[in-house]
Amino acid sequence: MEEKDYYYLSGETKVGPLSLEALKSAPVTASTLVWNNTLPNWVAANTLPELQGLFAVETAPPPTAQAAPAYSQRSPLGGANVPPPMPENYLVWAILTTMFCCWPVGIFAIINSTKVSSAYIAGDYEGAQKASENAKNLAIWTAIAGGIVGVIVIIIYAIVIAVGISSGALDY
Repeated sequence: MEEKDYYYLSGETKVGPLSLEALKSAPVTASTLVWNNTLPNWVAANTLPELQGLFAVETAPPPTAQAAPAYSQRSPLGGANVPPPMPENYLVWAILTTMFCCWPVGIFAIINSTKVSSAYIAGDYEGAQKASENAKNLAIWTAIAGGIVGVIVIIIYAIVIAVGISSGALDY
């Protein structure tokens, strides 16, 4: 069974990733919003079966009249909007494939990697996710292309050496 990484919101700050045991010892109430990779949206902590035993019956405080931030996901509790977790930027992979493989394509992977955090901070969560996917795909294809080029170079060297030996050019 794969262990889930949990996150919870403390005010507007996302805290995590945490194991289930760490989440249970965190300052989480029944109405604290939590998320893990099996959930499509943030939910109240008391709605997760693995956390229900932690909470005594609580009454929710009355809603306050505050302006909700302009996020793309609505809270299931009807309160403020909650941003999704920031997607992976794959910057390390983009840099490594640029340095050791095919740098022209790798540069585009680096550009997309750096777009992830700036789009996320600007509130463009779909743009951040798209840049993340592009960076990942470009890094993968750059690594594959570099591997193919490496294999071709080794084959060419082997052929040149074999021809040199058979023609006597490499006799010692």
